[in-house]
Amino acid sequence: MKNENKILLDKIISRKAKAFGLEMIKPERAGNVVSIMREDWHLFMEMRSLVAPPLQLQMAVYAKGAEVRMLIFPSPVIIKRENIGSFIYLSNVANHHLYRGAALGRFWVDRERLDFAYEVILKEDLLERCADEVENQLFDVPYAHFQDLHIPLVMLAGNVWEADTAIRYLEELRENGYVDNEKYGLW
Repeated sequence: MKNENKILLDKIISRKAKAFGLEMIKPERAGNVVSIMREDWHLFMEMRSLVAPPLQLQMAVYAKGAEVRMLIFPSPVIIKRENIGSFIYLSNVANHHLYRGAALGRFWVDRERLDFAYEVILKEDLLERCADEVENQLFDVPYAHFQDLHIPLVMLAGNVWEADTAIRYLEELRENGYVDNEKYGLW
């Protein structure tokens, strides 16, 4: 990646981290310093709800070659072997609703590592031509979708809900713009 594009990306990430109140670590790679982190930026966030436990998320951003890759995932891992199918089902349904088709990333589940993640890979020329859209795709879009998934994710992880309930909640939220929390035992 061109140096001027890395500088632009750094400005975007710093600005959005401040706007979202995210904690950021930028691994040092100057001189003799070698970081154990492979990504170029690493951010931490916590989603809170009045009716469900918080959801801790980490975000890793890589600038490699002519691409920017961003990955957001719950940490610690929230999937267990016995409920992995529920998370796969939820990620598939969530992908149908991604920003009305304008999201460039996708949710996925890693069966071996038991990870649930949102990933987007953007070409460097998109950063050069449309930095605002890169900013939107790296932060606004995934954050909005994790907000919608917060309650279904923590309820699945805690074995409080089955997949059908989590999906019904998500679909009702997406269709109506709100959910009656009492109907889902959240009040």
